[in-house]
Amino acid sequence: MSKSNYTAIARRYAEAVVAGDIPTGRWVRLACRRQIDDLVRFKGKGSPYRFNPALTDRAGRPFTPADNVCAFIERLPHVKGPLAGQPIRLEPWQVFILTTVFGWVKLDGKRRFRRAYVEVPRGNGKALDVETLIPTPQGFKRMADIQVGDQVFDERGQVCNVTAVSEIQHNRPCFQVTFSTGESLIADEQHEWLTRAHVDQPASSDTEAA
Repeated sequence: MSKSNYTAIARRYAEAVVAGDIPTGRWVRLACRRQIDDLVRFKGKGSPYRFNPALTDRAGRPFTPADNVCAFIERLPHVKGPLAGQPIRLEPWQVFILTTVFGWVKLDGKRRFRRAYVEVPRGNGKALDVETLIPTPQGFKRMADIQVGDQVFDERGQVCNVTAVSEIQHNRPCFQVTFSTGESLIADEQHEWLTRAHVDQPASSDTEAA
């Protein structure tokens, strides 16, 4: 992801959300709609706001606020987990948040938005073997074939929308998990499972997924 593409990535994300190509909640759709409308509304010399203008810092160095904050974050490394030491790579929705909050500038050079509320669920994506079969309303599909916008069954048997898909991870430590039904699957070592062990049986032969 290059520095010059951040605002374009954010714009494409917002347009995809508004068009319904990316399933989201009501507040995300409204935020994307507002950003698209504001980009059209606030233009010209009479506008009280500018989006991602070329500015100069106190040392006289040029910068663009939306691009710079994203570029700075992508220079930072992950500090823990399987990606520890690797540089952070922002997802489009993260680029949208950062460019929207930091990109709008008033005529005096100060930011339009001084405070933002961002609510993000805890990371629940757990890696499984790409050959794992996932139940969908159209039948079983390989994990590797699941795409954003697809529908799958959740843990309660309800149909839900796939809103994000991670990249395929290679050479990860994995374990075979065997359920009390005799079925088994291959899961990444970071995948957490709720298990129950009987006193007279090994825990590995009586595990259940929450």
